Amino acid sequence: MLNIAKYLMLVRCTQYRSKMVSVSLEETGRTIANKLITTRLPGVPVVDSRNKKVVGIVTEFDILSALRGGMDLDKLTAENIMSGAPETADIETSVEDLIEMMIKNNSTMVPITKNDKLAGIIDRCSIMEGYMAPGADRYLAVQN
Repeated sequence: MLNIAKYLMLVRCTQYRSKMVSVSLEETGRTIANKLITTRLPGVPVVDSRNKKVVGIVTEFDILSALRGGMDLDKLTAENIMSGAPETADIETSVEDLIEMMIKNNSTMVPITKNDKLAGIIDRCSIMEGYMAPGADRYLAVQN
């Protein structure tokens, strides 16, 4: 199986959006919205600052729902608006398994972990970019 996730996480991190982005339970909705806007990611993992484990996720839809409900993003925290702990993938997970997870769960991104701690994020665009990247055919050829 092709492990483009590890390739994206470790080699292409600066070019693709598969980088370390997270928020703490205490961060405000406004701060989270700004992170989503600046990183152009569809969601961001919420990490327990004590053990660096993923405890939830805040997506663009969570922010939009809060805004639609008339909530003040300065008074909301990640803990108030996050969805429950998302399905995560180990850094050794194959890209085929990541794609399957995304399709099955209708998710736009997957937090990537190493030793159960957040190592980064892979979103749909990063996977597509990985397949299209110069040299990606080397990784495909190894698997066939």
